[in-house]
Formats: sequence, structure tokens, C-alpha cells
Amino acid sequence: MYKRMLFSVVVAMITILLVGGPGLAQVLNIAIPQDPDSFDPVKTVAAATGEVAFNIYEGLVKATPQGEVEGALATHWTINDTGTVYTFYLREAFFHDGTPVTLDDVVSALNRARDPKIAVRAGELSMIKDVHPIETGVQIELHEPNGAFIYTLAEVYASIYPAHALDLARRPVGTGPYQLQEWVPNQGLELRRFDQHWSGKIPYFEQANFMIIPDENSMVLNLKAGRVNLIPRLEVAVLHQVENDPNLVILSSPMNLVQVFSINNARPPFDDLRVRKALALGTNREEILHGAAWGRGTLLDSALSPSMASFYNDSLHEVYPYDPQRAKELLEEAGQEDLQLVLTLPANYPLHVQAGELVAEQWKALGIQVDLQIVEWGTWLERVYTQRDYDVSVIGLAGRLDPHAILVRYTTGNSRNFFNFSNTRYDELIRLGLKTVGSERREVYLEAQEILAQELPGVFIMDPPQIAAMTRGVQGFKNYPTYVVDVASLYK
Repeated sequence: MYKRMLFSVVVAMITILLVGGPGLAQVLNIAIPQDPDSFDPVKTVAAATGEVAFNIYEGLVKATPQGEVEGALATHWTINDTGTVYTFYLREAFFHDGTPVTLDDVVSALNRARDPKIAVRAGELSMIKDVHPIETGVQIELHEPNGAFIYTLAEVYASIYPAHALDLARRPVGTGPYQLQEWVPNQGLELRRFDQHWSGKIPYFEQANFMIIPDENSMVLNLKAGRVNLIPRLEVAVLHQVENDPNLVILSSPMNLVQVFSINNARPPFDDLRVRKALALGTNREEILHGAAWGRGTLLDSALSPSMASFYNDSLHEVYPYDPQRAKELLEEAGQEDLQLVLTLPANYPLHVQAGELVAEQWKALGIQVDLQIVEWGTWLERVYTQRDYDVSVIGLAGRLDPHAILVRYTTGNSRNFFNFSNTRYDELIRLGLKTVGSERREVYLEAQEILAQELPGVFIMDPPQIAAMTRGVQGFKNYPTYVVDVASLYK
């Protein structure tokens, strides 16, 4: 309790003392709804961690707001004629502990990231055959050509850190424009500007405080009072409280997020496709869009967002249209007229909670007994994501730079496949998608999305808008197709 009070007092004092006059250091206070889970790049699974870690860690490449990749610790790279050997040329850079980035650091970090005994998402880098240093840089050899490989290197799990670093979970050591100064769990994180960043550019804000404020109304009150300068992901339900405030600026852009009612495909009776179809046919997504997101956002029929226009399958809206009568018939056919289920909702995400509460009433109208369980984020991660001990849940799956990184999670045995979905043809398509290019690759992913729409690992609902609310004067906010906050781009 003392540490929590101390952090709040420190943040308040810093805001008063450092933001004040000209020539003084500048502080930015950012409100986010939940803590990171772990700053060890190979241990984290929460999008909330990547949101903060983007400023701390860097990989060989990094994402751009346009959804491409550009050099980070690598100045450039070359690819051999077979598409299986990438050579990355390192720039001179330093870690936050003052040590220089070496070839051995890069090799060590990437080998650790693909070690299934250590890394929770080692499968994401399973395309790598070998990583080794050469005189001019680092060479990565693939088992075969892989269309998504360069994009995977922009993910947090491919971050580079010193081979000698200890306790990365609590004390991250990266090369990013900011370094972690203090972390008080469930209260906030203090990031300090790293003046030795390889870019030579000095971010405007010397300090950035990520303040953990789970309640969206409290976020808004703090924003209006000036204690918070930026809410990067404002809940739509409170937009009306800020959109006409002359002291605030509101920016809306696509989120590239897929909200889905995930269904545990391995747990009876949800292993019966008829039951999953009944849940889909009994879901009025239009009502959820208006009731939970005030009509904003885009209805989804697919595991991709329309923001990935080159790959999105826009022909799936009639696969399972709202049809509660047919849903009841399917439940009867499956012998589940008295179906009971537990719907687990993550408390830190009001949009998901509200969507869950609405669908619970829709499913009850089918004769289903729905037990709502609202749990804290850490509990959700452990119970639903890790242990897969649930019936149905709701979550937003953050977007990626390449469709493979999104769709691979539904493949059999994938570490992120908490749906327990399995389909042989789907697995084949995802493997094929890595070997194809252009229109052929698009056709592969269109078919893969159709299988998901038909076989239902879950019921896809919406891509909500990303609404950023900030005090007037804060400028430079960049929207990425991934779940990050780019503090270094912000200024007054």
C-alpha cells in the first residue's frame, strides 16, 4: 500500500514540478487499463506489454505506422536467391546499461526466442534453421522461403537484449528511446528518455508515465483534470464525455483488432459443430455493435480486420446470419436444449464485458443458461489463455503486420490457439501461404478465412475504432496497425 501511495505522490509531484516552465524537463502521463504481464520478450503474451515495450526494446527491424517494416538495429539486410538466407548488417548501438550491442547479443536473443523450452511463442520463429554471426553482420538461415518472416522480426519476442541480462521480466534492458526507471505493479510505470539512442534523435518528453487506471470513467476524469495527457485507447462508451471538450483532441482510426467470442472447441459439447453454429446464429452482432460500441467500429465475419484490405475476405457475411429459430433447432438436434455454459469476461476491458453481457441475454433467449464470470486480467491470461480452462470467452486479438501472424494462431498445436481449433485443410493452407506471393497468396488466405467462418473456433464480432484522446497541445500521435504507443513521436 505504501509503494502504491508513493508512486501516486511521485507522479503528481513530477507533473507539477517538471511540466511547469520553459526549459524544464517535460513529462507525459499516459493512462492504460492494465499492467504488462512480463517484460521478458520471450515470456510475454499480453498485448498490453507490447504497448509499453515498443518504447524500451527494439529488434533488427521495427514496424512503421503504414504496416511495413524498416531497419532498427539493422541498417539494412539482403536476401539470397533462394529466399532462405537473410543477412542483417548491424548499426552501432548501445543498450540501456551502457554496453554496446554485439553480434553475440543478437544471436543469443534470437536463439532464446526460438527455444521451445524457454519461449512461450517459440513456434512463431520455427521457420529459422540457424542463426550465426559472420564478419559483416548476422546471418539467419530458414528451412524454406517464408513470406511472413521479416514481419515476425518486428514482434516483441524478437527483441534484442544483452546476453548477460538477468531478470528481464522485471528489469528490461533494451535499446529503445526510453528505459524503464520504476514499475509499481497495478499502479504505473515510469520510463526515462535514453539519450544514447542510436538514431541521434532526442525525444521531446524526458519522462513518460504509464498510469494503470482500469476504470474508463476514472481515466476521463484524470484527463479532464490534466493529471493524464493521453488515453491511447479510449473506450467508446465514454467518448461522449470528451468529444466536445475544447481542451481535448480526439483522433479516431482503425484499430486492426478482432473482437471474438472464443469457444473452447475441445470441450464437450462445444466440440460439436452444431452447438457452435447455434451460438453463432443466436448472436445478434449488430445489436452488440450498437450496444457495446455505440455503433462505431466495423462488423466482422472473419479472423482478419478489413484494415488488412489486401487479404480480408468480404464475402462471408451470409455464412451464419442472425437466426435464433435455426439456432434453437440446432441445439435440439445436438441434444443440448438445456445447455449451460460459463462465459468468462476480462474485467479490464469494458468493451468486452459489455459485449459479453449483451450476448448472454441473446443466448438466454435461446434457452441457454449463461453464467457470467468477470475476472481480472491476470486470471484471464492464466485460466483462459494458458490453461484453456473455459467454455466461452470474449477478447480482442491484436492485429499484426502480416496475415500469417494472425491466422497461424488457429493452426493445430499452436501455442496461441486457446480455441483448441483443429482443421487439417486449414493447417495446410497456412503452411502454403508462407510459400506463395501476390494474388496466389491472397487466395490462400481467403480460403483459410472461409474455413474459420464455417467451422467456428469462435464468433467474430467487430473491429472497434481506436480512439485516442489527449490534452490539446500534445502532437505527433501515430496510429500503428499493431498494439503500441510510440512515445518518441509525441511532442508539444
